[in-house]
Amino acid sequence: MPSKRESRILKLLNEKEGRTLSEGGILRELGLSERKRKNLRATLKSMAVEGKLKRDHRGRYRFRGLRKDTRRTDRSNGGNSASLPKGSRKKTGPNGFSGRMDLRVLAELREANGGFVACPRRAEIPECQIESQDKRNGFREGDLVVIEARLGRKSARVIEHLGRSGEIETEKKGIISEYGLSETFSPSVTKEVGELREELSNGNLSTRKNLEKQTIFTIDGEDAKDFDDAVGIKKIREGYRLWVSIADVSHYVAPGSACDQEAARRTTSTYLSDRVIPMLPEKLSNDLCSLRPEKRRLTKTVEINFDSSGRLKDSRIYNSVIKSSARLTYCEVAAVLSGGSSSRGKNIVSSLLLMRELYHKLRERRIGNGGLDFDFPDAVLLRDSTGEVRGVDRSKRNVAHEIIEEFMIMANSVVAEFVFTNGFESIYRIHEPPDPDSIEQLRENLLKIGIKANFGSKVRQPDIQAVMKAASGRKNREQINFMILRALKKAAYSTKHVPHFGLAIDDYTHFTSPIRRYSDLVVHRIIDDILGKKPPFYNSSSLGLIAERCSIFERTAEDAERQFMNLETANFMKSRVGEVFHGKVLSIHPFGVFVEIEEHFVEGLIPEHFYKIRGTKRKWFELGEEVRVKLVSADMGKRRLTFDLASRQSSSVR
Repeated sequence: MPSKRESRILKLLNEKEGRTLSEGGILRELGLSERKRKNLRATLKSMAVEGKLKRDHRGRYRFRGLRKDTRRTDRSNGGNSASLPKGSRKKTGPNGFSGRMDLRVLAELREANGGFVACPRRAEIPECQIESQDKRNGFREGDLVVIEARLGRKSARVIEHLGRSGEIETEKKGIISEYGLSETFSPSVTKEVGELREELSNGNLSTRKNLEKQTIFTIDGEDAKDFDDAVGIKKIREGYRLWVSIADVSHYVAPGSACDQEAARRTTSTYLSDRVIPMLPEKLSNDLCSLRPEKRRLTKTVEINFDSSGRLKDSRIYNSVIKSSARLTYCEVAAVLSGGSSSRGKNIVSSLLLMRELYHKLRERRIGNGGLDFDFPDAVLLRDSTGEVRGVDRSKRNVAHEIIEEFMIMANSVVAEFVFTNGFESIYRIHEPPDPDSIEQLRENLLKIGIKANFGSKVRQPDIQAVMKAASGRKNREQINFMILRALKKAAYSTKHVPHFGLAIDDYTHFTSPIRRYSDLVVHRIIDDILGKKPPFYNSSSLGLIAERCSIFERTAEDAERQFMNLETANFMKSRVGEVFHGKVLSIHPFGVFVEIEEHFVEGLIPEHFYKIRGTKRKWFELGEEVRVKLVSADMGKRRLTFDLASRQSSSVR
């Protein structure tokens, strides 16, 4: 339950109907004295970290708003608009409620007065009485349910009974429901997709360039099932010719179809720790549009010529048909490039060597132009033969990952320029320069740890590269890079044609993953219009709505993926409560310190009250500082770990 101060803050911001308030404004509105500012600041930042409040780049706070049920779909307004879900532009109240002011939230049941009370897990939502007493025979105290509540009413209806709170499978169901994800497709989508055929007769291929004799192959992770990009390369007199062929999803998914409407609603595939919730049905994602070895597949190809230094000379984009020569994995490719033996044919091995050669030149040019390369590892769950998690480790990237990443960046850039120069409106992947306030805050934080950043009035990529280089030899290098990343804006989808700050590229879009991103499918359709000399199917308004929705649901998917990982981590660590671990300080906040433990790639919080003793001098921490921590709790409901400070490896106390 929220503290009294948190409840007052939530009530205040709720009443402001979406308006933001500064820390000082909240202080005044609550009638608190100036000496309470420090404690208020810690509370506000803690609430922002926990997702109870939204904090903007200016440091102002607003009520986060409640998640709407966005599962219903509808066609967009007529003409050449794209399919969009119902309610995507519906006016909402100050809490994010739509029309009828109802919402779906996770809640735990508690027996009271012969019935049940739902205790929502979102702190800003009060307890409420369960309406449907006819279902009470199936309820038990401590069950996790999804309730539908309505603004201004003290009762709620149970719409989904998930199981026992705290059990891993129940909690997973809770996240899937909480984020409005659907593991199944409607009967209309299933029927429509079931009627699709490959339709790859020679007659249907006459308008496509046939690349079946080229050495083109896929490179993906060991567990990948949807192969939507394939690459090929050839040495030419001037330098290199690169082919990037992408599954032609637009051939199978027609605008306005049931499948298209569902893809527009989902906007992205969501990769949870033990499952994928796909944007497209399996017959498309894992079969018809998957570039399987020795299977004839329809593609869109970006063919790019480079000179011997890796400078782009010219490019072509066309519809094609390919037959992938092989399905390679990142580990296999890395082994071949490190000199290991391979059972693959000579053409594939020589292609890989050429790809590595070109990759180094492309990356050198991009970084030389100011491209930023952070390369943060992801957490990977290590499972035993029964599927149980036996450890959490860092993902391991190798040169094969980097080759594919660089080639996809190049293809996306070429496509963006192609669409723009042809005068068509489109969706771009943009990354705007950071705000001056964020950069000033970064400069001050860096100065505190002994790094002087020479940021001008308008920060440039080389300025940030210089800081990253200065931090490269320090033990807290990763934490400093993360501090820099947090100061930058997030990339987003937009109809604006502006440079991508992080990549240091003038033209950029997303084209290379139409199986799992709706934005890419839309770009494919725009290319079809250009190649077919047709008038634009999409107008500026519809593209703006699609871009906005793709940006929002990208964040939603990322958040759901993170919550799934946090849940799995909490479940894995709960048997280790009471144990002491070696840790490293990741970030420092007024409300506590986040640490990452050495034994497993997991992190948790040491709350401030665990190490700050009233009447004594406060302990200060440094980024990257080594500490020993004791695991106090692994909370499945809140999906987080809490540590206590056992001892410090260094004596640096300011």
